[in-house]
Formats: sequence, structure tokens, C-alpha cells
Amino acid sequence: MIKIKIKLIYMIKNVKKYTFVLGMSAVLLFSTAFVFAQDQNTRLEDLKRAAQTRAQEAKQQVQQLREQAQDKAKQMREDSKQKINKIKDQKKRDAAVRIADQLNHINQVWTDHFANVLDKLDATLQKIKSRTEKASAAGRDVSTVNTAIQNAENAIASARTAVANQAQKTYTVDTTAITQATSTTSEQNNLVSQFREKFKELRDQLRKDLTSLRDGIMKDARTAVKNVLQVLRQVPNVDKEPEANSNNQ
Repeated sequence: MIKIKIKLIYMIKNVKKYTFVLGMSAVLLFSTAFVFAQDQNTRLEDLKRAAQTRAQEAKQQVQQLREQAQDKAKQMREDSKQKINKIKDQKKRDAAVRIADQLNHINQVWTDHFANVLDKLDATLQKIKSRTEKASAAGRDVSTVNTAIQNAENAIASARTAVANQAQKTYTVDTTAITQATSTTSEQNNLVSQFREKFKELRDQLRKDLTSLRDGIMKDARTAVKNVLQVLRQVPNVDKEPEANSNNQ
């Protein structure tokens, strides 16, 4: 009977000891996971801030290039306005002024739009990069993902350069070849016809440039970021939390 009691006491002590060890292991595991989560959140915030800095720098560059281009085209715009003012028909003159202003405005709207798209792609890529680093810390093989990330970063950088180049283009009528005589009805009609043809050429060129940018390097950037996500999803247990190693387990 005494032996049974001794065994029971020994078993109870072992159970308490084992329970204590399990409890400490659980605390250690929770603490490790919590610290890791904090580190990952900090890293993601750092990546986001870096992306925001790149976006702001790109915006400033685009604006600077745009202003420089407008300064260079200032004389051409003045010459165009002077010849537009030779159109006697008020409605046609107003229409010519409106079209002349719209072309460069359209280019500005679309290049700003492209820049915003690239900012969003960059922000998305930083989230993917954070997930990739998390997976790497958990022991996953993310070498193919890192290669895809680098390709996407290069694609976004190339697209930013292309957008900046497009932003500095000006679409202003070159009036050097437009006739000066505007006194007769025939000459007035000829003047309007020449402006109409010049506007059509500029409009077609603007459409061609913007379409080429949209369907070319902008599409490449979107595809590259999409490819990173697809490659990441192929990594087994990519979002599984890292396991904490402890000698007390």
C-alpha cells in the first residue's frame, strides 16, 4: 500500500513537471511567434515607406520633365495661338484653341494615371516581398520567387522611365508650314483646313504613343507583378508560421 502511494506521488510530480515544461514551451513558442510577427510587420512598413518614397520621387521627376518640356515648347505654342487668332470665325477659332489645349492635357492625365498604376504595382510587390521573406525565414525555398521579384522591380523601373519620357512630350501644332495669307474666304478656309489636318496628326500621334505605352511596357510591368504572385503561390506552405526550436520540448 505504501509502495502504491509512493508511485502515485512520483507520477503526480512527473505530471506537474511535464505540465510545467509544456506550459513553458507553449509560452516560448507564442513569444517567438509574436516577436517574429512584430519583425515582419516592421519590415512590411519599411518596404511600404520605401515604395512611397519611390512614388514621390517619380512624381517629382515627371513634373520637372513636364515643366521643362512646356518651357521649350513655349514659343511654338505662342506661334500657334497667333495663327489661330487669324481665324475670323469665332466658333472655329474657339474650337482650335480648345483642341490645342486638350491634347497636352490628355497626355498629362494619362501619364499621371500610368504613374499611379505603377505606384500601386510597387506597393503590391512590397507586400509580396514581405510574404516571401517570411517564407524564407520559415525555411522555404523562395529562390524562384526572388528572381521573379527582381524581374518585376526591373519592369516597374523601366515603365517609370517610359512614363517620364512620355510626360515630357508636347503635342503642339508646328505652324511654320501654315500659310500666312488669311484675308479672303478661300484663304480662311485653307487656314482652318491646315489646322484641322495638323490637329488630326497630333491626335493620332498622341493616341499611338499612349496606346504603345499602355499595351507595351505598362502591360509588361503588370504581368511581371502577377507572375511573382503566381510563383509565390507555388511554394509549399508559403504562409505557414515558422516553428520555434526549443531544447525544453
